[in-house]
Amino acid sequence: MANLNTPPEGVKESAVQMLAESFGTFYEHAIAVDTRHRITWISEGYRKFLGLNYEPLGEPIKRHVPNSFMPRVVDTGKPVFLDLLYVQEQWVIVSALPLQNEKGDIVGGFGFVAMADNTSLGKLADKYNKLQKELDSVTSQLDLERRSKYRLSHIVGRSRELQGLKKKLRQVARFDISVLLTGETGTGKELFAHAIHQLSNRSHKPFVSLNVSAVPENLIEAEFFGVAPGAFTGASREGREGKLALARGGTLFLDEIGDMPPNVQSKLLRVLQDQEFEAVGSNKVQKANVRIVAATSRDLQGMIRDGDFRADLFYRLNGMPIHLPALRQRLEDIDLIAERILDEITTRLNLTLYFLTPEALDILRRHTWPGNVRELRNVLERAVILSENNPEIGAELVHELIGTDLSTEVVKPPVEGVFSNDWSPDFQAPVPLQEQMAAAERTILREALGKTGGNRKQAAELLGISRASLYEKMRRLGV
Repeated sequence: MANLNTPPEGVKESAVQMLAESFGTFYEHAIAVDTRHRITWISEGYRKFLGLNYEPLGEPIKRHVPNSFMPRVVDTGKPVFLDLLYVQEQWVIVSALPLQNEKGDIVGGFGFVAMADNTSLGKLADKYNKLQKELDSVTSQLDLERRSKYRLSHIVGRSRELQGLKKKLRQVARFDISVLLTGETGTGKELFAHAIHQLSNRSHKPFVSLNVSAVPENLIEAEFFGVAPGAFTGASREGREGKLALARGGTLFLDEIGDMPPNVQSKLLRVLQDQEFEAVGSNKVQKANVRIVAATSRDLQGMIRDGDFRADLFYRLNGMPIHLPALRQRLEDIDLIAERILDEITTRLNLTLYFLTPEALDILRRHTWPGNVRELRNVLERAVILSENNPEIGAELVHELIGTDLSTEVVKPPVEGVFSNDWSPDFQAPVPLQEQMAAAERTILREALGKTGGNRKQAAELLGISRASLYEKMRRLGV
């Protein structure tokens, strides 16, 4: 009697033939990486699909496919079969397999990609792309309503200051109280306001922002409270809703609150106290039901002493004060911040991913950044534009854009009583600081990799750095 679990030879041959045909289709768009996730081979079809006019051999695969499955497959040894991946603004079907040597050790990974075409898998990818377009259409409609653009995950960094700040944001967001964000210009106060809204129970409601300093003083009241129908000559017969009405149920972010005129300050105080307001030219009281998140780069307490800002309004706004540190106070975060900004810039400009060389990052860390993250974004935007399609942003270009003379350092004379001026002719200079730091860093990397059994992803998490930073340090230090 035939074994029912054994398929007939005809079925086997058919299955093998179908697999061979599928492999031929996949092979047209395929890529291989080594154990450090660097590209070792790429088919011409897939290279063209990624928009590359050169062979990216030796480059990290995530530089060109940020959400690639390959690093995970190489690190875990577990294959991925027929999964969906969003690449080049379309869905594709991928399979990724670990590559092993004769001893069974993983030496890299190999991936196959199915595009939208006439094959069965291609038709499936095409179906998902059509669904994605429908979803994008719905999302575009939702974007007509006011939604928060940023989440807590958009705030990147490993510094103790930032980690403490993010913990505080999570705690504050749960309670429906006013928040006052302070800090220098360019520290990302609006980004933090968005994160507070997203973490709150108002996240499904509108997030509305108003830059007080950008609105002329004679229009700020109308912009804030709205205008009743026919309130004054030239006013619309239908009236116009103000930011308070638009934000009803959600969050109203008031940037540069220190520039609010005194007459509007008193009316804002009423909103905070009674949660009600009246539109310009109207006697009808409306309920506000908004959470106020205000921000300023000015010294509000100094303005109170000078009579330019109401003390009672300050205490109402200052329900939970949060001070944002300047970028120069958390320079250890600059590589992660720069990486995030470069991702955003290249995505917006539809370019391949750009990256900074270690020397360029060193220059960024030595700058004082008076304009904070906003200045950093400006520098990186210009660097991408001026790099002439070279994804590697080097020290020379960054140096030129920052405009700081870093070639010389001012050495201050020793302070009497602190440093000795009695130099011995037999004095031996110690090991240069840079070499000592490199040796220490090399030891730390090896210990982290040892603790994680060579798993680079876990090692990066253990050290609190991005995987891209870990790979760059390993390359630079020869680990």
